[in-house]
Amino acid sequence: MKPLVLALLVALAAAQDAKPRREQFRVIYEWNVIDFEWESPGDREAAVNGSRYIPKNVLISGINYYGENIYLTLPRLLDGVPVTLATIPAFQNQTTAPKLRPFPSWEDNAIGDCEALQFVQNVEIDRNGLMWILDNGRVGTLTQNPTAKCPPSIVLVDLKAGSTKMERIPLPAETANPSSSYLNDLVVDNRADGDYAYITDNSVVDPGIIVFRRSDKKSWKLRDKKSMTATEEAALFRINGTTVKLPVSLDGIALGPQFLVEGDQIERTVYYCPLASYHLFAVNASVLRNETLAEKGEGALRPYVVDLGTKPSQTDGMKMDAAGSLFFGLIGNSTIAEWNTTLAFDVGQRTIARDQNYIQWVDRFTFDDRGNLYVVINRLFNFIKNQVTTDEVNYRILRSHTGSRSYVYSEIAAPTEPPAQGAAPAHTLAASLLLVAFAHILA
Repeated sequence: MKPLVLALLVALAAAQDAKPRREQFRVIYEWNVIDFEWESPGDREAAVNGSRYIPKNVLISGINYYGENIYLTLPRLLDGVPVTLATIPAFQNQTTAPKLRPFPSWEDNAIGDCEALQFVQNVEIDRNGLMWILDNGRVGTLTQNPTAKCPPSIVLVDLKAGSTKMERIPLPAETANPSSSYLNDLVVDNRADGDYAYITDNSVVDPGIIVFRRSDKKSWKLRDKKSMTATEEAALFRINGTTVKLPVSLDGIALGPQFLVEGDQIERTVYYCPLASYHLFAVNASVLRNETLAEKGEGALRPYVVDLGTKPSQTDGMKMDAAGSLFFGLIGNSTIAEWNTTLAFDVGQRTIARDQNYIQWVDRFTFDDRGNLYVVINRLFNFIKNQVTTDEVNYRILRSHTGSRSYVYSEIAAPTEPPAQGAAPAHTLAASLLLVAFAHILA
């Protein structure tokens, strides 16, 4: 019996090593400064003269893909950002620094108009072609006088239908405080019983995960100080000779593949981390969807949260593919990393790209429908310290063919194939693939 078990271990290890080598990341777009497709040269000149457009104040943060387009978010951290959501072509690389086209339109990005977009940090596009936009409503968050122009909101656009009409759902103040919340990132869970979004709010005073249920437009917030708050030990970032202190709480979030648990219920694992932290945490999505748990306040979520372990450096954005591989940045190491979530976190991490010149602050990831992974590099540390110089490249989009698709296309795994132990709370998950295999052998 023991030789058979050993053979299985060797076979599994060989299968892991036999995975096809991933294509190297390549620069497909890069900009010194971001410019736009203005309606006329006169409009651009007027915007510059009126300080409505200050080129060095425009930062690329989020990225997503649909159809033939890449969607980019441009958070209004400083004054002079005329557009907060825009698009560029994904494959028509006629220039390496294309001008961005406002999305849905110039009018739909007007500051002070609560029917328009105010401050978009990130967007997600689900498996049904629906774009979910996080609009914080507050602009100038890095200035001396941030202004709450409109309520924090979820904004929906049906891309599959070819529509540019925006459906805005303001979030209640007890869920997202207009003066202090910072809707940072989200994942979308398309379920048979309705669609949900899990959103990170890295508010300085009240960080937490906001859950939004689309069916009745209801939302609630879950808090856990231990796993969602910045740690002092990780608040200092050192990137290529530059040091910046950013004690930022809950930031990155990812959603694992679907799997079946007892009673044939569909479960998924939510992964998250503060920006100023070396740890990755996990909780089951069903726990977050429990409204009564949110009503109990701080401490109620703690028994369900698992600390998966540490990373070599801090992480901003991260993204899961449909098969359960998590892609994330390691900011201080100028690295893009990957974790196969069927393996324990302490042994499953690996570096897939490292470059001190080209990988300076990994922000967000996305997948297209051709097996490509994209990543935004934005040198955020220079932006925070007001050290952006327009005579060098500040923003890049890298691409690598990984053969992967986004987590939103995850299929339901068989009951014998849940994530490995350590990938989510152990008391709600079945045994790992390896243990299941052992059970079949020893039966």
